[in-house]
Amino acid sequence: MRVDRANKVDFSGCNIWSWRAFSKQVRLNDKKSKNLLVKLDEFPNSVLVSGCQRSGTTMLSRIITTSDGMINYWFGKDDELDAALILSGEVNYLPGSPEERHCFQTTYLNERYPEYFLKNQSHKLIWVLRNPYSVVYSMAYNWGRFSRNELFDAIGRPVMSEKELEQSRFLGQTLISKFKKACFAYNGKISQLSIIKEKLGADRVWVVDYDELVKNKTTLLPKIYEFIDLPYNESYCEKIKSSSIAKADKMSVKHKAYVKKHCMPVYEEMLSLVS
Repeated sequence: MRVDRANKVDFSGCNIWSWRAFSKQVRLNDKKSKNLLVKLDEFPNSVLVSGCQRSGTTMLSRIITTSDGMINYWFGKDDELDAALILSGEVNYLPGSPEERHCFQTTYLNERYPEYFLKNQSHKLIWVLRNPYSVVYSMAYNWGRFSRNELFDAIGRPVMSEKELEQSRFLGQTLISKFKKACFAYNGKISQLSIIKEKLGADRVWVVDYDELVKNKTTLLPKIYEFIDLPYNESYCEKIKSSSIAKADKMSVKHKAYVKKHCMPVYEEMLSLVS
């Protein structure tokens, strides 16, 4: 357990230690009828970090959570799952005071993103946008099957055209490769950004491009901290590494052409929303 406030976390009745269990017991459990952000308003002035999975959201969430003035609430092996269990009320976590500030990674909302609009106005959302070559490669080849399939079924399949679906049918079954699932899951996820920014407003949503953040961290990271009203320290930049930028170079020529045709137009449209 890596929480410095373990006395605040009550695990009574909770046996969820994986995303598969969370999906089955919370996300898809209609009997609970639970809003995934049901507890968010109990943590006023929180910072939420989202974007498409495999886009650098975990890195940014960890930097903010471990910053001066923020509370490190982590208690499990997965930071984002910790946040999901707290915000959905599956574990009982009591902040020490209303003044305590928290950063929650909320990429897991997926198709449930309209829940952002049901909360009060004190929370700010940082959306991390990243080029599709890097994200699709990581989702297809460095990510677990369950997570990829869950994301695709929730928000990828609905944005596929009838032509794409027809081309994927074979002997009466729809057979979609993990690469294509990653492509359309990416499109479905980042397409949410335009709606989220319009609904919440530019004063509550900050959009940053991951590649630009890595290249210009000394300029862009201080701006993010100013947006979330948190003191900035130059040492925070040291936690941003550039080693993952080269992922896009590992993709085959054929797959790059597919991503360029199907994903780049969506990405370029969302780039216009960068803060």
